[in-house]
Amino acid sequence: MSTLTESDSDTAGTQASLTQSLDRAIGLLEEVVNHAARGASLGALAEHAQLSKPTAHRLLNGLRKLGLVDYEEKSRLFFPGLKLYRMGLASAVRFDLVQLAQPSMALLAEETGDTVYLSLRAGDSALCVARQIGSFPIRTLTLEVGDYRPLGLGAGSLALLSALPDAEVEQVIARNRDKLAPHANFDPANLRAMVRQTREQGHSLNDGKMLPEMVALGVIVHDAAGRPAAALSIATISSRMAPERRASIVALLMREARALEQALGMAPATQVRT
Repeated sequence: MSTLTESDSDTAGTQASLTQSLDRAIGLLEEVVNHAARGASLGALAEHAQLSKPTAHRLLNGLRKLGLVDYEEKSRLFFPGLKLYRMGLASAVRFDLVQLAQPSMALLAEETGDTVYLSLRAGDSALCVARQIGSFPIRTLTLEVGDYRPLGLGAGSLALLSALPDAEVEQVIARNRDKLAPHANFDPANLRAMVRQTREQGHSLNDGKMLPEMVALGVIVHDAAGRPAAALSIATISSRMAPERRASIVALLMREARALEQALGMAPATQVRT
């Protein structure tokens, strides 16, 4: 039987207090955003957030120091800060990219009949942000929108990892060691070999390393500055991925990746769908 010590109790109390403060600060920030057009007074924000004025004032001061909230001395009103605007822009890029990718993903799913994925890097993971299901009756729905995978685990994720500089690849592999440990085919040595192969081929290949009957291919999409922005991938059952069809699917993926890059503002590509 475990015994709750005074130290444990203090730690739990501190965590609860921090969580409460964070919840209050986020709620207050949401109210500032809700009143962005005309600004809001301390009293109005405290009332809407259901906080006392002293508590609201303390939290707003903290948010101001972080650049998330601005205070106009003359009107004595609070407005969203510049940093919040920048954070919103960063978030908007993700959703703009998803919207821009929809035509390419729909076309790929129609042409191949297989499942198409769009993945973005999120720290040391790949995040599935969109999925388009093809018409082939046997589907490989290995990823749901919103799923995270350690970088390198899966075709899109491997494409994202392989686009990083060598030093960063090593850092990611080291940080993800525990997460990848349950996957025997994705130990550090194998991952390094997969990265080399992906770079040599110009696309990633997951040939049954996660599920024996599934094969997936992935390519990188670059942003206007030439940086890796996302990965497009296609997954299907292994019987539909003979070598000659793999080459065809890679060509289709490359075509749509270049089309998406043009939509993102890169220089005109040499191979674009007509």
